[in-house]
Amino acid sequence: MSLDNALDKAVDFAHRGATVAALAGGALLLGAAVLVAVEVLLRRTANISLGGADELSGYALAIGSTWSFAFVMLQRGNIRIDALYQYLPRPLAALCDLLALGALLGFFGLVAWHGGGVLAQSWRLDAHSNTALGIALVWPQALWWLGYAWFMVCGVLLSLRSLNAFMKRDWAGVNRLVGARTTEAEAREEIENSVRAPSGAGR
Repeated sequence: MSLDNALDKAVDFAHRGATVAALAGGALLLGAAVLVAVEVLLRRTANISLGGADELSGYALAIGSTWSFAFVMLQRGNIRIDALYQYLPRPLAALCDLLALGALLGFFGLVAWHGGGVLAQSWRLDAHSNTALGIALVWPQALWWLGYAWFMVCGVLLSLRSLNAFMKRDWAGVNRLVGARTTEAEAREEIENSVRAPSGAGR
């Protein structure tokens, strides 16, 4: 197996894993929304509280967010300022793409490092939430930190594949992997999605 094929398979694996993680994160957020809605309804109608809904929804928000980060990166959904980028020569634009990815991974690597420190401290101290639930903080923090860890794994795989394309002067390949999405590309994708929607709805 060539290096290109191995890296392509690795990036495909990252895409699949990130999609599953994002769906799981979305399910957590949906569950949190339902829990809060039930809590509000019970308080308004029966003056009953489930207890802990705010705490659990906070954990769900934190965990669901980090589990979605890798998907956003791989789908190039993160915000990029491209006022000048779109006018750059393709080699320079590709270099900017790699630098942007490197800066993104550097920032998230720092957050993951300190997040791991928080997790390790909670483990050492056997810390529990100061609430009626008294949840051992190591569990929600571990799930939260796993999102950052998975993001870094996907980021490293994406960096290796992009760097390989850059070394081969495959500027289009670099752009396809980590380039900023143009307004035209986003509009074209929205049009394609709108065209597919009626056919799927009618089945």
